[in-house]
Amino acid sequence: MKSKYTILNTICLILSGCFLVGTIYIFGKMFVNDEIIINYETVSSDSKQQITDSSEDIKALTPESITSTVKITEARDSLPPRQASSTSGTEVGNDSTILPKEFILNVPFTSQAPEKNWEQPWQDACEEAALLMLDAYYKGYNLSPIFSRDEILKMVKWEEDKGWGLSIPIVDIKQMTEEYFHLNLVGQIKIIENPTVDDIKKFIANNKPVLVVANGKVLPNPNFRNGGPIYHALIIKGYDEENFITNDPGTQFGKDFKYKYQDLMNAIHDWNNGDVKNGRKVILVVE
Repeated sequence: MKSKYTILNTICLILSGCFLVGTIYIFGKMFVNDEIIINYETVSSDSKQQITDSSEDIKALTPESITSTVKITEARDSLPPRQASSTSGTEVGNDSTILPKEFILNVPFTSQAPEKNWEQPWQDACEEAALLMLDAYYKGYNLSPIFSRDEILKMVKWEEDKGWGLSIPIVDIKQMTEEYFHLNLVGQIKIIENPTVDDIKKFIANNKPVLVVANGKVLPNPNFRNGGPIYHALIIKGYDEENFITNDPGTQFGKDFKYKYQDLMNAIHDWNNGDVKNGRKVILVVE
């Protein structure tokens, strides 16, 4: 008999424990829900909408959408620069004053006499050759001797139709970049007066080759004939710690030709109606 009462008491005790646990669980859940409701009701209507929108955005996320977003981000971040360049040092931003020690751009080269014929118009085709190299850089094509020959002849014909002479000042070079090559669709064509060495280096370090007009007679290039041309044009495409690295179309050996900083800076002069040594110190860039 005593054994029966012991079993009954045990069962009652177990049931009471279960009831107590259930009661605590229900009241706890109600308490939490009440807290959530109270917190939600105290925020502004705009905040409520943000909470709702955020919840919907989270619900809308799927493994496929997350994977797609990651792939798009990785692809964007891995895009190469528009033009290949090699540098050593720290990369430079448009407004940075910290320049790499060395920098060179991959600018295609052509001589102004692609077939080594130095008669006219090739003798005075340095401006055309420099512009052709600049256009090839920005539009991403290569220059072969035959292609360069044909393009320079087309450019000379275009200039003749304009009534221009064999040598043209930088304002006409700018006009040609805009009307013949349409490089104004790439960026703003700018003539920079009285540039410094650092100005030119900053353009180069920001992937902008520099077109230079110069007094060829003071350029120390041993490959020039007859002491160099009276008026000359070339492309600065890089620099190292002592030199500008150029594509000089004045000789067949002009690719990667180096001029000491001050030698090239001293030579920069515009056409000035033939009085080149007194011409303005100007360069041209595509910004």
